[in-house]
Amino acid sequence: MNFDITSLDKDFADGLRELRADYKFGLDGNVKLTAAQGEAGVARGDNGYVITYDKKCEFYRGFIKLLAGETGYSERCSFKNLGAMIDCSRNAVMTVTAVKSLIRRLATIGYDTLELYTEDTYEIDGEPYFGYLRGRYTASELKELDGYGATFGVELVPCIQTLAHLNAITRWKRFSPIIDCNDILLAGDEGTYELIDKMFNTVSQCFRSRRIHIGMDEAHNLGLGKYLDKNGYSSRFEIMSKHLKRVLEIAEKYGYSCTMWSDMFFRLLNKGAYKPTDGEISQELLDLIPQNVTLTYWDYYNNDGEHYDKMFAAHKIMSDRIAFAGGAWCWNTFTPSNLMSINRNKLALENCVKHGVDDVLITVWGDDGAECPTFAVLPTLVATAELAYGKTDFKKAFKTATSIDWDDFLTLELADNTMRGISGDFIGGNMTKVFLYSDLLCGLYDYAMRPEFYERLTTAANRLRAAQRRTGKFSYMFKSTAALVELAAQKFDFGVRARAAYKAGDKPALKALADKIPQLVKLVDKFYKAFRECWYSENKPQGFDIQDIRLGGLRQRMLHCRDILNDYLNGKTEQIAELEQEILPAFDLERGQELREYGWRNMVSASV
Repeated sequence: MNFDITSLDKDFADGLRELRADYKFGLDGNVKLTAAQGEAGVARGDNGYVITYDKKCEFYRGFIKLLAGETGYSERCSFKNLGAMIDCSRNAVMTVTAVKSLIRRLATIGYDTLELYTEDTYEIDGEPYFGYLRGRYTASELKELDGYGATFGVELVPCIQTLAHLNAITRWKRFSPIIDCNDILLAGDEGTYELIDKMFNTVSQCFRSRRIHIGMDEAHNLGLGKYLDKNGYSSRFEIMSKHLKRVLEIAEKYGYSCTMWSDMFFRLLNKGAYKPTDGEISQELLDLIPQNVTLTYWDYYNNDGEHYDKMFAAHKIMSDRIAFAGGAWCWNTFTPSNLMSINRNKLALENCVKHGVDDVLITVWGDDGAECPTFAVLPTLVATAELAYGKTDFKKAFKTATSIDWDDFLTLELADNTMRGISGDFIGGNMTKVFLYSDLLCGLYDYAMRPEFYERLTTAANRLRAAQRRTGKFSYMFKSTAALVELAAQKFDFGVRARAAYKAGDKPALKALADKIPQLVKLVDKFYKAFRECWYSENKPQGFDIQDIRLGGLRQRMLHCRDILNDYLNGKTEQIAELEQEILPAFDLERGQELREYGWRNMVSASV
């Protein structure tokens, strides 16, 4: 189509010009395009079309539907705010260009909010070690992104940490006086609140939004380090409440309305568990929970709708200001788990509607190095938005939003996420990462290897290569994932075969395995190049050094394993100590024997 946009406001006209990076259409034609406030939809107008919108982002959602031929409809989002949160603190910091691309995608899907989760990855004036060498966003970058989001009706909301999850700054002497223990700030110390004030001062100048997420989650050892030494033991619930009150006072100074993760209140009442309390909460404790903050119930793990129902009810006892955060699973792995995420978010959103929750956020975490590309979770983002708008034809919506077939895109998770647990619920895995880093001679997961994995991996690799040719500007992630799966298919059973040959005294079989290692090294090199291209397609360079170290270490270890085998075969050594040791079933493989391990350090070796 070729549109006449002379009747549009400047923001909409500018936004459509930017959208030409993602969609094919012209802006010098005679199909008149107008916009009007109202229930979201697209209708025929004078010599063209009228796009109506309640939220500004819905203009762009309507526009791509128009491009796909959808007109004469109306729709309404079930939530006041529908947002996405991108993790910029686990080594991968998205480039400004990539974030702009994400903003455009979010608007056309129907999201009105974007949170950049920045623990220390933003610039603070006068704090040179805050985010030092971590690819932090400069103030000018954040202002640029904030303005870009405003054009598309996507409100950029700062998402920071004001209690825990600040592990990256703990290495610097500057911050040691205000660290309680682990990654937790020292509550009650004026130096802590001076730093937090600087945080608020920075974001207040970079973002026009006066909504902010202040974190406060998973401070498991709050009050048990330096605080304990200075003050003696105190009620940790009271420590948390007093600290929160101070943070909220600082927030009020800058005109902010705050949201925080809710888990610590539950954990302090439930011996560390994030679940409804076993008994009634005393009014004395309830009075310690400030009512001028929104509690965000986060849950990425449950396949039981009743659990969400109970948790929302438990939150309502604590506060009448509740938000929800679901997940777009892509952490601890190179591949996404879209199907699992969609199933869980569907249950959660049904209960959000039931309990009158207005604010929904979909989190895209990057735990253990942010190996999975952010755009790999587009199916989850699209499907969750469709659910929010009361729609269920995810395949159609995805094709409209991306011009890519849903089934092609889901091949990204084919190798890892095709199995189901014993209860029938979908469970994600990360076997490709496990087998990538599993040692050739001391593979911790060798006991779980099954011959049928080969067909599963090779089938996935073939489908990924085919999809790569049809996925346009996203082909980089299919190229990288295909290279990973091809490597895993050739490497996954090496240790099992080596140990069996060694025990049987089958030196020809051991020789064949030793001779295979250079081929595996070439596959590592192939994957490394593709993965590096994938990383740089979305992220700043900082943080990839960790991937260099991990994959470089894998490569060197393979070469050493070849030497170990050859020294034995050539009579230089009398035994292979690594293969003398039996591999024990060291991990719990419930849920249908699906492989998922949390963290590279737990996959690569039993050593420290």
